[in-house]
This record gives sequence, structure tokens and C-alpha cells, in this order.
Amino acid sequence: MARKDWIDHGYEMSENPACKELFEIQEWLVNGDLDQLEFAAQLVDSFPHGNDGCFGSPWIVHAVECGCLKSVNWMIEKGVNLQPCTTDGYPPVLACIERESRDKYQILEALITVGVDINQRGVNGWTPLHMAAIRDDERSMHMLLTAGADRSVTTLIDDNTTAEEEARYLGHLKSAEFIASFRPD
Repeated sequence: MARKDWIDHGYEMSENPACKELFEIQEWLVNGDLDQLEFAAQLVDSFPHGNDGCFGSPWIVHAVECGCLKSVNWMIEKGVNLQPCTTDGYPPVLACIERESRDKYQILEALITVGVDINQRGVNGWTPLHMAAIRDDERSMHMLLTAGADRSVTTLIDDNTTAEEEARYLGHLKSAEFIASFRPD
């Protein structure tokens, strides 16, 4: 969450030390400042393997949401759990697919390469393939399907739909057709 978003949501940095700590570490994640990340790992008990003290979100999710490839790779090298329990339904791979940045696909590739569960459910019981389909993100769908994403996995709510069915139902016909016709290279 950017500083402006924090203020818009009523979080004043000076009022909550845990939020101030989170904001500082997020800045280092954004910039890929590995020296500062190492420094934070020495001072903050929960970093990088646990959750922030402000919102209770896993640090790896913050790295994926606002960091850069360099920061995500640093956390991967530290052995962080890439399938943490999240309270908001956005495990790292779903957060990556929702990301809008120049290095989104490099981060997704890094997560896939180290074995993130590409069928892990998150918000609405969606898998990463569901999220990519609803976002009309053909490149992410291609990466996930190439890596072996299971097209038959359904949500656990509403109509228990596959990614293709969910896309079709929500009017993302191009995504639905992409999934239906995809053949690995």
C-alpha cells in the first residue's frame, strides 16, 4: 500500500510504530535495497519470514505487491514460505497476477521456477488461473498453463466453476477461449 493510500485509509505513520516500520520496509522492497533489507532482517523479528505488525500480511506478499524482482529474489533466497496463509485471500502468486508493473512477469516466472503452488486458492476460491482469466491477462494464463496449472480446479463457492467457466460467466470470452484452446508448446 502506497503512503498516500495509508493516509486515505486513516493510518498516520507517526501514530503506529508497526505501520511506520512497514512503510519503511516497503520503500526498501520497492527500491530493491538489499543492504537495508538485510538490516531490517536483523532488527525486525518477523522479517522476512513472518507477517508485518501493522496489517498482519506476510512480508512476501508485500514484496510481490510493491517490491521489485530483486527484492522478491532476495526473499526467495532467504527461504520464505511462498504459500503463506493470508487473511485477505491474496497469496503471493495471486498478488503477482493482480500487480501492475514492468517486472510482473519476471516475478511470476521467479515464483513458478521455485515451485509456488500454481493451483493455490485465494480470494473467492480462485486459483491464479481464475485471476489471470478475469484480468484478461493472456501472458499470465500462458505462463501458468505452460507450468501445469490445472484447468479442472473449481472454486469452492457459488457455482464451483473452473477458470474457463468463470471467465465465460463474467463475460471474459477471449480468456475463456484461450484456456479452452491452450495446448502446451
